[in-house]
Amino acid sequence: MRMEPMLAAERIIEDSYPDCLLAVLGGSAGRGEFNEFSDLDIAVVKRDGEELQRRTIEACGWVVELFLLPIDVYRTYFDHGIMAGNPTLQRIIAEGKVIRRTPDGDEVLHEAQSDLRYGPLPLVSSDIDAYRYMLTEYIADLRSVRPGAELWFTVQKITTLLCEFVLRVHNQWTGEGKTLFRLLSAFDPDFSQRLEQAMEAIYHQDEPAQLMDLCADTLNAYGGFLLVGYEE
Repeated sequence: MRMEPMLAAERIIEDSYPDCLLAVLGGSAGRGEFNEFSDLDIAVVKRDGEELQRRTIEACGWVVELFLLPIDVYRTYFDHGIMAGNPTLQRIIAEGKVIRRTPDGDEVLHEAQSDLRYGPLPLVSSDIDAYRYMLTEYIADLRSVRPGAELWFTVQKITTLLCEFVLRVHNQWTGEGKTLFRLLSAFDPDFSQRLEQAMEAIYHQDEPAQLMDLCADTLNAYGGFLLVGYEE
């Protein structure tokens, strides 16, 4: 029988990681937005170990994804998230529900919260040019691919890059999958609505013009499309 998320998380920590320094239930369950298809995301800061481990188990009626983070190396993984603009671990730890904490664990929690408040490193001109170049390449592909699967695969690359670019260029954190679109929607509802309409036109009618126009409008403020003359 499936237990209530926090009770299940407490049982898992008590049974398997009673000596951990910090344990936090994150994700949709931590936000109280879970459904029958949700899993539990639990970050565990422990004293021993040399690298981050991800472990998926089944317990208390849930599929559970554990992020086991040794305290001696947590800063390295936090920094990786900052450099990528996608601080997954900080997000779980800072925004979730604390299951267990110690003074040492509190330091990790406070750093995660501080990282999220500070925000990502700003893009430099070479970063912006790299996004312009990649989007230009995929837009060129979009003009020539066949309708159907080839078109849809190309669109997937464009929409992900475009969302990341809009967020990063405005010093916002990014994410993956549905989280990426949720972050974009929270930051700029009008842009996300226009993107959704462009995607509907493609997936329902194989019509890419709206997405091309959206990319052009977005990039124009940063020099427009870029292909010939790009250097890495």
